[in-house]
Amino acid sequence: MDNQKDFSILFVFESFKNWFNYIFSNVRKITILTTSFLVIILLYNYLKSPVHYARTSFVLDSESSSNSIGDIASLASLAGINASSFIDASSLFQIDNIQELYRSSSMLKQTLMSNSVFENKNELLINRFGNEESIDKKWNKLGVNFSDKYVVESNSRLHDSVLMEAVKIIKEKYLLVDKPSRKTTILEIGFDHKDELLAKSFNENLVSIVNNFYFKTKTQKTGENLQILQRQADSVKKVLDKSILFLAEKDQSIPNPNPLTKVSLVPYQKALVDVQANGAIYQEIVTQLELAKVTHRNKTPLIQIIDKPTLPLENSRLKLLECLVYGFFGGLLIAIIYFSLLRFYYSLIK
Repeated sequence: MDNQKDFSILFVFESFKNWFNYIFSNVRKITILTTSFLVIILLYNYLKSPVHYARTSFVLDSESSSNSIGDIASLASLAGINASSFIDASSLFQIDNIQELYRSSSMLKQTLMSNSVFENKNELLINRFGNEESIDKKWNKLGVNFSDKYVVESNSRLHDSVLMEAVKIIKEKYLLVDKPSRKTTILEIGFDHKDELLAKSFNENLVSIVNNFYFKTKTQKTGENLQILQRQADSVKKVLDKSILFLAEKDQSIPNPNPLTKVSLVPYQKALVDVQANGAIYQEIVTQLELAKVTHRNKTPLIQIIDKPTLPLENSRLKLLECLVYGFFGGLLIAIIYFSLLRFYYSLIK
C-alpha cells in the first residue's frame, strides 16, 4: 500500500513537472498571446464609448410616525373631535409603490417630453434620446417630428406609439430603480447611457417630475380639507363680527332698559344668542382647522436628496492600471489554458 501511495504521488509530481516544462517551452508563444490579449483589452477600453452612470439617492419619509399620529389623536380627543376623518392610514404610497411609480410609462413619457439644456441650447429629451439611439431617422420617415410644438401638443396616436417605443427601450436597457437596503427608506434612481449629458439630464428630470407628482398627490386630500376649513372659518368669522356689531347697536339703542318692559329686551337677547351661537361655531371650526394644519404638516412627505449626478459622471471605462492588470493576468490565464488543452489533445491522439 505504501508503495502504491508513493507511486501515485510520484506520478502526480512527474505529470506536473512535464506540464510545467511544456508550458515553459512555449513561453514565447504564451508571451505573444498574452500581449495580444492585453492590446485588445486596451483598444476595446479606450476606443469603445463608455457607459456613464447617473445616480440620485434620496431619503423618503412618506408616512407620519406613530408618535405624531398619537399626538393628533390626543389633541382631537381633548377637543371632542373624531380624528378618523383626518388621519388616513392608507398605504397608497409605500416605498415599493414609489419604485413602481418611477418605472411607470406615464412618468417616463413626461420626462422624455421635458426640456433640458445641452450645449447652451434647449432641447427635448426625446429628440436627444432618438438621436443618440439612431432611431430619429425612422421617426422622421413616419412623419413624427417632436420639434414642432403644435404636433407635440396634438398628442396623436403616432406620437404616442413612438414615445412608448422609447419608454420600452429605457425600461429594458437604461433605467435603474433600486432600494439599497430593506431596512431604510433610501431610494436610488439611475440612468445609464453612453451620452453623459443625456444621462445626467434624464436622471434629474425624472426625479423632479416623480417627486413633485408624489408630493402633490400625497398632500392633495389634506390640502383640500384645509382649504375648505379655512374658507368656513373666514365665513363664520365675518358672520360673528356682524352679530357682535348688531348686538352693540341694540345695546346702544336701550341705554337704560326698564325691567318691567320685557318686550323691549327681546331684540337684544336674540342678538346675544346669535353672538354666542356664532362664537361656539367659530371656536369649533378653528379647533378643527388647527387639527387639519397639524395633519397636513405630518402628511407632507420629506424628500431629502443625499447624492445627485455631477459631472464628470462615473463610467464603465477602466483605468490604465486596471487595464494592464486585467489584460496581463487574463491573457496569461487564457494562454496557459489554451496550451494545456492543446497538450491534452495531442496526448489523446498519441
